[in-house]
Amino acid sequence: MKLNYFELLSPEPVYIQNAGGILSPKLKDIARIGINTYQYYLAVLLMDLKTYFTVNGQEKHFEALSEEEKNRINIFDLLTMDNASTALLQNALNFFIEEDIVYSAAHNGFLINKNIPDEKINQTADKYTFTGIITKESYPLICDLISQRNYIKSDRPEDLSKVKSKKASEIMKKLQKGREKKSNRSKADKNLELGNIISAVANKSQSLNIINIWELTIYQLWDCFSRLSNNSIYDIEAMSVAAWGNKDNYFDAAAWFKGLDTV
Repeated sequence: MKLNYFELLSPEPVYIQNAGGILSPKLKDIARIGINTYQYYLAVLLMDLKTYFTVNGQEKHFEALSEEEKNRINIFDLLTMDNASTALLQNALNFFIEEDIVYSAAHNGFLINKNIPDEKINQTADKYTFTGIITKESYPLICDLISQRNYIKSDRPEDLSKVKSKKASEIMKKLQKGREKKSNRSKADKNLELGNIISAVANKSQSLNIINIWELTIYQLWDCFSRLSNNSIYDIEAMSVAAWGNKDNYFDAAAWFKGLDTV
């Protein structure tokens, strides 16, 4: 389910039937819980099987599993096997979803309600009326939507257990391996750390500053950064063509407002 550009930019929740409103958190909300906690929540929601086994010191055990065994294991089931990881996942979902989220072992899922008293949020879910539920079947979709609203392209592997065609399954396995190799080669760019991007946008923008920038959602911040970057390139090209011309005698005057996915 791909959200459109308007939905991604909007500060309002994107409502999904039986799953509540998916938020794009504001920078002030991220500051409230701390950048490390925010990144931790995202890491949990983006976690795949290999990462789960690795962080639990069981990488060799994972490698020893057959492909068939790996395909039968579900990351949602693993994360809800013990109280600690269940509580962590519940906290992460509560941060990115408008409604209150409470895990119910009886339903094997996270039940959704609009108004659970704060002091009851970690208690049994059976006493309240719920409007939806996040199960292992809907969990990948919820994680993907949260990723989109946080300006993240999810690399979560497809659920191969649902693929009936043997040929299609083989193709998807090759794609997953390719993504994994690409991910291993990439290194974090310190220039793109969130704190640095906030500072850069606040000092480059003509309307934003270090005081009011905290009202932006995380998606709006990254979108603003991309626009500022593209417009800087546009301005340089415009001045160059105006002064010296170019070999094609052509300048795209509409480039400044073209979609970010087309420039």
